[in-house]
Amino acid sequence: MTKPLSVIVLLSAILGLSACATGNSPEAKKANAQKETQAALQEIYAQHPEAKTAVNQSVGYVVCTGNNTYLFALSTGGGVCVLTEGGKKSYYRFATGGVGAGIGWKQMAFVQAFVKADALKRFKESGYEGQAQAEASAKYEDKGDQASANQSIDIDGVKTYQVNLMGAAAQATVQGYKYWKTDFTEDFMQKSE
Repeated sequence: MTKPLSVIVLLSAILGLSACATGNSPEAKKANAQKETQAALQEIYAQHPEAKTAVNQSVGYVVCTGNNTYLFALSTGGGVCVLTEGGKKSYYRFATGGVGAGIGWKQMAFVQAFVKADALKRFKESGYEGQAQAEASAKYEDKGDQASANQSIDIDGVKTYQVNLMGAAAQATVQGYKYWKTDFTEDFMQKSE
């Protein structure tokens, strides 16, 4: 990888990880993460009405918001997630990387409804997930509406619903996601509210 390209990839990853969960204390970051993911969940429900049923019937669900940057053969991104299990909330960061063809940037949100206990256990213990993405998302008539930015996937006990909140990208990538639990006490991002 050339030096300028590696700098762009690194900056994209940092920007992605800085998405969401702003605040100067762990409590503020948790409150903001909760607020942002709940707003995102309502948008997901509006675009994927069946997601509400999946969430209500799940053993647990995780809502994530973040950014993805697509630059030719590489994609990077990250954000924050709130896992709800039996009414209890826990917080996660995620990073994503992928290979394939793409260009653009987007702010996205997704919910994963774990319909099987072993799928939830797998998420909590391994923190890894891989999925193929092929979509084209674009602004619709410069009004900020998204033309084709939605997808839903049902794989191995996990129902995933994704929406594009902002930005535009055209990509055909294979993405990998890494999740890690956080309480934001040693979170390296410090941003004012």
